[in-house]
Amino acid sequence: MAGHLILVPTPLGNLGDLTERGREALSQCDLVACEDTRRTGGLLAHLGIEKPLARFDDHAPLEARERVALALAGGRTVAYCSDAGMPGVNDPGFELARLAREAGARVTVLPGPSAVTLAVVASGLPSHAFSFWGYLPSRSEPRRAALRRLAAKEETVVVFETPHRIHETLLELEEVVPDREIALGRELTKLHETWYRGTPAQVQAALGSEGRGEMVLVMAGADAKRTVSEDLEAGEDLDGLPEWAQRYLEAAREGGMTLREAVKPLARHLGLPASDVYRMAIER
Repeated sequence: MAGHLILVPTPLGNLGDLTERGREALSQCDLVACEDTRRTGGLLAHLGIEKPLARFDDHAPLEARERVALALAGGRTVAYCSDAGMPGVNDPGFELARLAREAGARVTVLPGPSAVTLAVVASGLPSHAFSFWGYLPSRSEPRRAALRRLAAKEETVVVFETPHRIHETLLELEEVVPDREIALGRELTKLHETWYRGTPAQVQAALGSEGRGEMVLVMAGADAKRTVSEDLEAGEDLDGLPEWAQRYLEAAREGGMTLREAVKPLARHLGLPASDVYRMAIER
């Protein structure tokens, strides 16, 4: 009898985002394969589920792959979890799915959390076409080259970035596309989820010295109808504030900031007194 591989999306940060089907798959499977046994073990403990764990990451030894292959060949059900989000996206889940299909096992993908689609929708940028490029290169020159290539893309672009590199990346983006609209999401789905929107320089200023939390960077495509600076020059706004500024304020409030806290960095970007920006936001 052929085995069964179930790809189980896991919460990005809020444990309440695990679906009932995901919980059921983890409780009924014979083996849980995962990127990080400590992280997935913690999730299982939270759910009150005890299952054998098998590490299956980019550096998994041959023995780990053989263990999963044998389980599937023996007709067992294996659930696979990435560190967070949709397995198979920017992780070795796709390799496991190929291994399962080669073994004649059934493969089921459950719907659930995904940082990529969440970021595209939350960014406020066009979502009819977008591409995802994983993590940017860690070294400066290759990263600059990658940013130049991505800046030429016509569609909205999504990348992951680490907290300790985000400031360098924003400075490099400012060199490559100083007027391009971007959105930076930090700590998605968590208590302190925060969004920063505007040009690279504006996002850098709003972010300040903050360097904690996983981050997702979304950049408008090269065929976007107008840049942020063009919006300002054209006076295209909502009740006195540019549209991107309204989106920033809405996201800041959703992330837990008060309106007074949110308008301070925005006022610096716009070169206006904070009291004026606050008044325009209140009128809105």
